[in-house]
Amino acid sequence: MTQPFLDAAQVGFDLDAPDFVIVGSGAGGSAAARTLAGAGRSVVVLEEGPIPDRDNLSRIASTAMVSLFRNGGQMTAWGASNIPILQGCCVGGTTFVNSAIIWRLPESVLADWHARFGLASGLNADELDAAYTRIETEMRVKPVSPDAANHNDHLMAIAAAQTGITHRTLHRSETACEGSGRCLFGCPYDAKQSGTVNYLKRATDRGAFVVAHAKVDRVVLSGGRATGVEGRIVGKGPRAGERFRLDVKRAVLVAASAVQSPNLLRRSGLRSAALGERFMSHPGGAVTGLYKDPVRMWSGAAQGYETYGLRDTLGVKLETINVPPEIASARLPGAGHRWARWLDKLPFTGAWSFALRAEAQGRIRPSMLLGDYVTYTLTERDCARNALAIRKLTEMHFLAGAQAVIPLIHGLPEVITSPDQLPLFDQAPHHPSAYGVLASHLFGGCCAGSDPRTSVVDPHLRVHGTEGLYVVDASVFPSNTGVNPQHAIMAIASVASERLAAG
Repeated sequence: MTQPFLDAAQVGFDLDAPDFVIVGSGAGGSAAARTLAGAGRSVVVLEEGPIPDRDNLSRIASTAMVSLFRNGGQMTAWGASNIPILQGCCVGGTTFVNSAIIWRLPESVLADWHARFGLASGLNADELDAAYTRIETEMRVKPVSPDAANHNDHLMAIAAAQTGITHRTLHRSETACEGSGRCLFGCPYDAKQSGTVNYLKRATDRGAFVVAHAKVDRVVLSGGRATGVEGRIVGKGPRAGERFRLDVKRAVLVAASAVQSPNLLRRSGLRSAALGERFMSHPGGAVTGLYKDPVRMWSGAAQGYETYGLRDTLGVKLETINVPPEIASARLPGAGHRWARWLDKLPFTGAWSFALRAEAQGRIRPSMLLGDYVTYTLTERDCARNALAIRKLTEMHFLAGAQAVIPLIHGLPEVITSPDQLPLFDQAPHHPSAYGVLASHLFGGCCAGSDPRTSVVDPHLRVHGTEGLYVVDASVFPSNTGVNPQHAIMAIASVASERLAAG
């Protein structure tokens, strides 16, 4: 019988012990649910956040972030310079609020995982390729169409062609994109193929239950085995605040994210020297160009074009970023009247972002005050590469015809008005506080490896020394990948789940 998503705050839930409980409904959780339910196994997915309502998604950034992002979009990594962390917290997780960009894990990264961390037996290249192919078909992966691209994307294509750096139209998981520019607040047309509208629906069509507002506090362990989960109902409704326990027959799969998964395991009594260590990310920022003709970057797909030829050298990937005016205006220089004077120019600006394959590694711990405490500081080399990425984007803006560029590096001019000023970037400070970046691609904390002394899960993603407990999200990534992680997360979760379903 097909089951809808359940809001535990409204109706509670009283379910029989399933074969598998999945904690988290994002990329890893939705892929695992689709695979296990598709194999005829009974599955319950528990999600802390709400069920997004397509018909009532807010057009106002602050309102949307409060309802769909963890901590209202105000989660932070603490360090020499605090870095905002963006994580979805709703059914579908971050897949519901990201740009749906799809990249397979680079072959060089997978080869490194095999060589350095002993993951060849669990993450077989052929099995991953088969998973990628199936996901690309089912999630409708394709290049952004000309109808959904906007002038901002066209400008980057012009600039990238002149630099000779490899570039292309972004490949995204979507169908019939309307170009509303609202990807980051949830697609109002269900065109974006998030876990919410695709894989979780596939799972419920095969009998799985997806339960919203069900926050798991701990995995129940008995005799060296996971036997269930305990938690409480959150959100607003008559059942909010109630405690729950759900037993499991076969296994618990943790897919709560690179931040929440290690803390959930720690709260459950797991102890490992590697737990919560090696937190990694792609910190990124944006560079805004001012053009003679209107750009109107808030139209079209949220992201439509990328320049990726510097990924294996400088360690950065450059992308267009098409965001609503209230977010775009935050990248304008100055304050007060000086900032307000720029608002008239907003329709003529275009923003391009960089995502840095940072070498920095941080730490994740539980916090009584914050819930999750992340410490993370960019290295001096990371900051130097930030400056080089911003310089390259500045140069590209001028090649595309920009009249001025806003780099937003403390210590440099607020506005660069000529390519002749590019040598100023050689004087850019190499301290994290000089750069306004945020982290949106998160890895590590439950790193996979063959050695239990240096890893949390084994090559098959089972927690070392614990039966029936697996982690199937980006927290198992043992190194930074340099590409958008959703596709790799879904493929890795699918491969691990296929083995569980067959076992």
